Amino acid sequence: MTPLQRDVLWMLEEAGEETLACILATLRPSNPGDLDAAIAALARLGYVRQIEVRGDAAIEMTEEGRRSLTI
Repeated sequence: MTPLQRDVLWMLEEAGEETLACILATLRPSNPGDLDAAIAALARLGYVRQIEVRGDAAIEMTEEGRRSLTI
């Protein structure tokens, strides 16, 4: 797992769910495309899923994602 992927998971662990804009503003990756790639990789692993919150794209962590933080 990359440091950015781990940061996304820790952020979601604390918040529960976050909009993409909030994740981008909080983590401030040097390249926004890196965040997209990190989230896509986490989704492929089953650690996160995309949802919609009040009309905005958001991400939430799955139980598998929570377990990955304890390994």
